[in-house]
Amino acid sequence: MMDQTSFGKMPDGELVKQFCLTNSHNVSVEILNLGGIIRRWLIPKDKDKHTDIVLGFDTVDDYLSDDSYLGALIGRYSNRISKGKFNLKGIDYQTDINLGDNCLHGGNNGFNKKVWKSTVLSSGDNPSIMLQLSSPNDDQGFPGTLSVKVIYTLTEQNSLKIEYFATTDQITLYNPTNHSYFNLSGHNSGSVKAHEVQILASYYTPTDKNAIPTGEIAKVDDTPFDLRSMTAISQPLSSDHQQIEYGNGLDHNLCLDSYIPHSKVATYVGKAVAIDTAINLKIYTSMPGMQVFTANHFVNKKGKNNTDYQAQQGVCFETQFYPDTPNQPYFPSATLEKNENFYAITVYEVLF
Repeated sequence: MMDQTSFGKMPDGELVKQFCLTNSHNVSVEILNLGGIIRRWLIPKDKDKHTDIVLGFDTVDDYLSDDSYLGALIGRYSNRISKGKFNLKGIDYQTDINLGDNCLHGGNNGFNKKVWKSTVLSSGDNPSIMLQLSSPNDDQGFPGTLSVKVIYTLTEQNSLKIEYFATTDQITLYNPTNHSYFNLSGHNSGSVKAHEVQILASYYTPTDKNAIPTGEIAKVDDTPFDLRSMTAISQPLSSDHQQIEYGNGLDHNLCLDSYIPHSKVATYVGKAVAIDTAINLKIYTSMPGMQVFTANHFVNKKGKNNTDYQAQQGVCFETQFYPDTPNQPYFPSATLEKNENFYAITVYEVLF
């Protein structure tokens, strides 16, 4: 089932639409055409009650002023580019600087702040919506006109499938993700430290104090980033490892063991479990990396239903290319060639 409502208006008066995708198990996901934002993700507790497993806001203005990318599609480049600089085929580019000396998540006016063209693909079983956006040449300093399409599908297996498509008329970079903050105990339930996680990644990319990769691809053995077995989030957060100190918690890219270059198949890479609600989230993707981030900077961040979000109240599983790939020759490339067809897929499956 698919319901469409008005969520509000942009400063210029443009309407922001909200689409509610619901399956026969009474699972529903609410998606905005503003930033492709996943605003609510409701899991049934009983006949009349739901657990909302993602953090979010109640107004357009809150999303436009947000610097934490709650629930949003990210582009053109997820994560960080060192000093916003890169070189493609001998040409130097300077992108927008919006976090210290670096470019984060595509710059100040990234895809999360745009109203996307929306098309309902299916309103029956497996409801589906397509969002489209054209990013012009030199948008936030990135080369080429990039045509982007994202399809969200809620399946009868309680999976949200996110498919990313793109083409460009000039060589460029493209590194998409969704930036949902999950709390499987409920968005207003407090810390996720008791959540248990498993990420099938034998390596990670250490960073400097500004979260820029050093270029090393390091083994996770004997580090807080060895999450190959089910591990309470509190465990790495309590470590005195220098990388945890740099990130003030988890904010690191894990190199996924299952990655196959150019694959169009989402393979299992990890899961999260809330012990109190018994809600499980399984993650599948075709992307090479996953940034695990525990909302370390939140302090009384006013969210949905007047909830004050605090540090570690959500955890992100951002499937993506590694950070700063254009400046790191040993990382999988996020370069998109002219007229090449980009495709990636990530699936979040909920069990309850």
